[in-house]
Amino acid sequence: MKTLEVEPLTDRRLSVIIVEKEYDDPLLQYENLTGRSQSRSLLELIKKPSIAFSEFLWEICMMHKPDFITEELGMRQKEDLKENAISSLAKKLNVLYYLVDIDEYAKTYLTQTLDEKKELRDKMLKELARLSRRENAFHNNRVGYLIAYAQYLQYEFEEEVKKISGPVRESWIVMGILNHAKEVKKNEVVSIHVSSPNHVEGVEKLLRSLNAEVLHVKVEKKAVSKPLKVEGAESGSQRKSTKLLRPLEYQLVPVIKEEPKKSPYILFFLDTDKHASAFEISIAYDAGFDQVVPYENVSPEDAQRITQDAIFSRKPKDIKHSCFFIGGSDLKKTEEILNTVIHTMTPPFEAPVIIDPHGAYTTAAAIIAKAEHEVNKIGVDGLNDKVVVILAGTGPVGKVSAILCAHLGCKVYITSRTREKAEATAREISKECGIKIEGIQAATQEEVYQAVKDATLIIATGAPGTEIISGETLSKLRERKVIVDVNAVPPMGVSGLKPKDDLKEIAPDMYGIGALIVGDLKYRLEREILADARREGKGVFSYSYALERARRLLEETKAGAPLVSAADIRKTPPIFINP
Repeated sequence: MKTLEVEPLTDRRLSVIIVEKEYDDPLLQYENLTGRSQSRSLLELIKKPSIAFSEFLWEICMMHKPDFITEELGMRQKEDLKENAISSLAKKLNVLYYLVDIDEYAKTYLTQTLDEKKELRDKMLKELARLSRRENAFHNNRVGYLIAYAQYLQYEFEEEVKKISGPVRESWIVMGILNHAKEVKKNEVVSIHVSSPNHVEGVEKLLRSLNAEVLHVKVEKKAVSKPLKVEGAESGSQRKSTKLLRPLEYQLVPVIKEEPKKSPYILFFLDTDKHASAFEISIAYDAGFDQVVPYENVSPEDAQRITQDAIFSRKPKDIKHSCFFIGGSDLKKTEEILNTVIHTMTPPFEAPVIIDPHGAYTTAAAIIAKAEHEVNKIGVDGLNDKVVVILAGTGPVGKVSAILCAHLGCKVYITSRTREKAEATAREISKECGIKIEGIQAATQEEVYQAVKDATLIIATGAPGTEIISGETLSKLRERKVIVDVNAVPPMGVSGLKPKDDLKEIAPDMYGIGALIVGDLKYRLEREILADARREGKGVFSYSYALERARRLLEETKAGAPLVSAADIRKTPPIFINP
């Protein structure tokens, strides 16, 4: 028997469009306790998607390209669903279709418990019926006791039915949606769930609590009669007959269930530089923040005051809609500000914090993740125990790249034009990561050659427009190497390596990755981290998180379609069906 384990998608974004059915698909026979059996069987004839509903669902699918469609199984048998209108629609669209409901073994176990409760209740009712035929039976203490006990059993039975057919069933449905979403290898997963009206609210609430974006769509039918033109005069009876025979046209109009208005998502951008970075501000809006508030020349003392004002001005439940982003070119100062922000916040006044000084953390993470991802393609077994050399590595990107490589188990060297600066930086980084990193001088091409000849990965992080490795030096190198250059301004940091080169062989056994390839991944990475922080509402997002996120991005084949908005649904024209 499957275990009920409902876990959110932590590594990607899930968007679910819940389309409300025109009827309910009950799970248990106990749910429909009223009406004659013949009436119930006749009602089954109309428990099918109407032509209008099918047309509307088709429009939604065509417009928004879901990765899969789910529907409840209910009391139906799987073999009876071969001609199901919704599964047929999915087949025509070449979209995966799944039935999501309580596992059959779990359902059997639960209904067995219900049957036992029902059997005991029925025994009490039979005994009451027998005693009621006696004179003055209802004045008997035994009868009074049995009535009270039967009422208790009926209440307990009804509550159990509600629980199983409500929260329990909805949890299984949501687990099914999430499990199928996990099978989709995309960054943004879009699904459509066709839901019974009774379960829309519960499924929607549970999905939202698991960080999924949800849009609830229901359709509304209106019958519009079309008058007939009748030649000549009509008697009263003729007019009455004509009115009954007028054809009806059914209009299906989409109705959106609006979410309650939420507090806005605000990003407080704390920059140590003179001017706040326009790049970070723009990308934050792209990631979904409603408002970005930039602060410039921020010191650790400023950070404490800003943090206090930001968190204490909102209710605890709204704090998760606030976020702090720490940037600037001063690596040491940004770390101090990070510590200040973290220590200023106290439960329950806690918000997510991102640190990416001058883009160094996301750039370094993009470099290492890309190199790690590509090195196996040239026949090298990972980066562990390999030599990594970071040329001109005394800047923020070089330092963070060195830390990440050291944590991967690499033997890391950083270079500078002077031995003093290289060794001082190496000592600083070694203290930060707790792993020894060595600094060496590389002022001439011969010194560059000696520094990189035994390396598997070479990262050039020099100033824009500065060549660090010449073509002659490249031609002397042996053994397979991956070379990454972050300089997109001519002349390039590595001779012959162009910004758009993606693992291109620029010299025998020398495979280059250009600056624009790294930059594209860095942009996507920063946007995803901002979106993750906005969605999670808590946590610290530093270079270690950035590396893991970059790895996941590289594993994904392509981006998914965005969630349809309420405005898009309203643009869907009404559908008219003539029976």
